[in-house]
Amino acid sequence: MTRNVSKTLDLEFTHLEFYSDYVISTVKEDSILEEDHLEKLMDVCVNHFEEKPFVYIANRKFNYNVNPLVYLNLFKIETLEAIAVASDNKSALKTAIFEKHFSRIPFEIFHELKEAQIWAERILNE
Repeated sequence: MTRNVSKTLDLEFTHLEFYSDYVISTVKEDSILEEDHLEKLMDVCVNHFEEKPFVYIANRKFNYNVNPLVYLNLFKIETLEAIAVASDNKSALKTAIFEKHFSRIPFEIFHELKEAQIWAERILNE
């Protein structure tokens, strides 16, 4: 069963919804996520969750681009257990499939946000 949002936060490039053990990020339309964006995003997440393991869920509601090289540094975040991408957009899903090749941690792709939330909870409870 999915949980209730505990906190929301708007950064200049994304809207974040924090739950007890995962965060949902909805990046704003036409953004280009580079390493500095991801560093800021992960700092916010690490500070929120402190030492607690968490899952990052990308809600790909809008069109935006991610520099896939940013995934190479995510493994340095010890408390980041996994990444999920949720979208009903075929183009966004194809991009996520490409990005998945760069991730060193579990990375799954879903058509619905609810599926990603259930998966995140399962990953953290294994």
